[in-house]
Amino acid sequence: MGKNHSSVWLKPFTLLFGISLIIFLVNRFIDYLLLTENLHPLAILFSDDVDNIIGSIGNWNEVVVAVLGLEITVLAIIVQLAANKYSSKIMELFVQDRTNFLVIGLFVVTAVNTMLVSNTVNEKSLSLFSVSFVFLLIVISLLIVLPHFNYVFNFLRPTNFLNYVKVKTIEEIDKIAAQKKPYTPQAKETITNNINFIGDIALNSVYQGDRAVILLCIGYLREIAIHYIGKKSSLPAEWYKFSGNEYMDPDFASYSSYVIKKIETNKILLERKILGLYDVIFNNSRQTLRDVASGVLLNTELITNEAGKSSDAGALECCLQYFNSYLRSAIRGKDPRSAFNTLEHYRVVAEELLDHKPEEVEKISFYFKYYGQEASKNQVLFIIETAAHDLCRINELAYEKQVTNLKKLLEAFLTLDEPIEESKDETGTKELSLIGVRIAQVKLAGYYLLRQEKELAQMILKDMRVEPPGRIKKIKEIIFNTKNEEFWEITPRGINFYYVSPARRNALIEFFEWLENGNYEILKS
Repeated sequence: MGKNHSSVWLKPFTLLFGISLIIFLVNRFIDYLLLTENLHPLAILFSDDVDNIIGSIGNWNEVVVAVLGLEITVLAIIVQLAANKYSSKIMELFVQDRTNFLVIGLFVVTAVNTMLVSNTVNEKSLSLFSVSFVFLLIVISLLIVLPHFNYVFNFLRPTNFLNYVKVKTIEEIDKIAAQKKPYTPQAKETITNNINFIGDIALNSVYQGDRAVILLCIGYLREIAIHYIGKKSSLPAEWYKFSGNEYMDPDFASYSSYVIKKIETNKILLERKILGLYDVIFNNSRQTLRDVASGVLLNTELITNEAGKSSDAGALECCLQYFNSYLRSAIRGKDPRSAFNTLEHYRVVAEELLDHKPEEVEKISFYFKYYGQEASKNQVLFIIETAAHDLCRINELAYEKQVTNLKKLLEAFLTLDEPIEESKDETGTKELSLIGVRIAQVKLAGYYLLRQEKELAQMILKDMRVEPPGRIKKIKEIIFNTKNEEFWEITPRGINFYYVSPARRNALIEFFEWLENGNYEILKS
């Protein structure tokens, strides 16, 4: 700790002192050579009055010190204000930035050389080259003040310093993956600290209601996660182990040994960290900053899709678990809109997985059923119907893609209205469905009938035989009386779940006749 603390001030002190001394000595050596040869090429730039020159140099020293004090004062104020608003690490980023160090270093070197020259020049050995060089440094220092202020203001814009941290994080991952830099716990800690920095700014911005900055942070975290997933196969095995520092990390401190073991086995330490931040942001914004919560869902969807394409089973399972957590939070908070939006993005994930991992869609179908029923138990209305219409769309797409587990997905959809404890029990009594769930299943039957898939339509027909005639009649009326595809309110989806296209309605005419007459075997012919 002492060594690191010393290097923080000793290294820049030594560097600035060395540069200042070298410049002074080199200039004096050049002055010595010029005086030895009795050459005065720079004399034309100065007054013939030696006392006037010496007095001016003394004034220059005061000007440089005053400008340096002004520069440091202004920078300290604006950087501290940014640190108070976003994160204290901004001070560290400002100091570490090479441009800022060079500009402040220029002022310091100029001030030191001006002081040295003003106190060593005399009438007998008028060092005109040293004086000219110091004069040049002073002019450059004065001219660079306003451009540097402009640079700092730009640096302190969230877009710039967040992008700076993101790029540094990705570069660190690339170096370790390419073995250009050896793995150390400190290297991993640097990366996780950068992620924490972005997450802290996002959370502070949630409390301040700064939507633009939050969405920026969420997007940069997603870019890091997606890039990381693509590099995971090249990272050393030690990377995925808890090195000790992680146990003190608030994101992992509360986890049991079982969960930590699972994270190590599935190699999802960084995904868990980023998605954990997403979860906190989602829970703190879903009621008051709904566009931010939607941003969390969209970026989780994109990370999940990348995990599916990369066949990263651990990352994919982690993403699905967080989608489930979003649903649980929305249901527990009796927030149907957030659950509604979560199901939308979750469904898109399922649609993408049909191309890469159709077996995973069976799990998602079960999750839709589970959380749909949990919503009904907690009086969070319309969620199980939303799940039903999403599952209808998944099954339609599964048929278009001709996935191998097409019938299993249909069977899972048809158990949506069954209690979880009875859905796997063949002897259990089937629960009478919600009308919205049945409408979605009937819509799917119409889809199959349009494509002459009588066997699949027969499965739906048989499943509906427990429904009383009055319920069948009501379902039919809703479907045939709904003529507007677009919903009459502003919603993220914009569609009317009960709408069925004219062609599909025509296909359902006979379906309802068979259902009303109890002809459950007629589709086999």
